[in-house]
Amino acid sequence: MKHKAVLYSDFNCPFCYALEERLVALRLAAFVEWRGVQHAPELTVPMQLANLGFAQSIEREVVMVKELMPEVDIAFPIGKPNTLKAIQYSIAASRQDPLLGLVFRHTLAREFWVNGEDISDEAIIKNVAHQFQLDSLRVDSAAESEADRWQREWQHLGTGAVPTLVRDDGETLTGLQSVEALKGFFGE
Repeated sequence: MKHKAVLYSDFNCPFCYALEERLVALRLAAFVEWRGVQHAPELTVPMQLANLGFAQSIEREVVMVKELMPEVDIAFPIGKPNTLKAIQYSIAASRQDPLLGLVFRHTLAREFWVNGEDISDEAIIKNVAHQFQLDSLRVDSAAESEADRWQREWQHLGTGAVPTLVRDDGETLTGLQSVEALKGFFGE
């Protein structure tokens, strides 16, 4: 029997992006409940250009992702966006249609990690929504509350890390994991 898991993930973390791509490739995404969190809520809207030190940190992370997962399509962004609106819109999209919400969320992530778009910008988010005929997509108080609840749950875990997978039996796994580790974690 395959286990199910909750994934705490942040759009601006390259390891989260790569892990989600790997979960899709392994056909494990159906066993995962995504919960968007902000591991760096202090990031600004709009996204600021990274200073030299921050840019070097981003570059190290992306290089590490490419070493761990060479097949992933990822570029070097010019900064990191605040992700609260992207999380809230992803919740709203998933409530309208869970499968479409998943595709919407993955497209938003690629807009940032492949195309370098500022996904803190509601115009960018709404453009992605339009691609999926989600023109009426709005963030309501329920989506805001859900995002707040997920943030508190993740903070309560105490890992301080994203991505974090929490299996249905309570076992946790953090970081970008190998194919073998993920298959073992999900009971394949």
